[in-house]
Amino acid sequence: MRTFWLLLLALLPLAGRAQPTASAALTSLVRQTAAADGQLLPAPLLRAAHRSLGTARQHFRAGAPAGPAPRLYLLVRTLNEAATPELLVVEPASWQQTHLRGRIVRVTDGQVRAAAAVEFEEAAVLDWLLLYPDGREAGNHFGKFWDLEERLASEDR
Repeated sequence: MRTFWLLLLALLPLAGRAQPTASAALTSLVRQTAAADGQLLPAPLLRAAHRSLGTARQHFRAGAPAGPAPRLYLLVRTLNEAATPELLVVEPASWQQTHLRGRIVRVTDGQVRAAAAVEFEEAAVLDWLLLYPDGREAGNHFGKFWDLEERLASEDR
């Protein structure tokens, strides 16, 4: 019985780190996307994200493996209700040929939530983020870029 409690105490900090890291990365991306809406995005990052978009597409079309599956999010530039271009983070629900449907991801009251449904073409995808249950991520070229910008700006102060 004592071994059980020792093992539980040893693993408890690891369990607490995995999920917050994943949600922190997504929360950060949603926040950064809203802040960067009017900015021009660096062309080298766009090219890198587009070159690797096939990885995200393959993951989505392969379906979920047994066990906790990674979650896919897309950074998309699409038109809002006022026909103005808007940067959004979207969790895709379907990806047929070049047409996608999904839910816009918003942060409200510190919680990440799927909001309104949206449809768009694959050409509108600027970047992708694959979040694994253990906190690892793939893609997220712009999120990493914006994180670096924030760190450098805070060091200058």
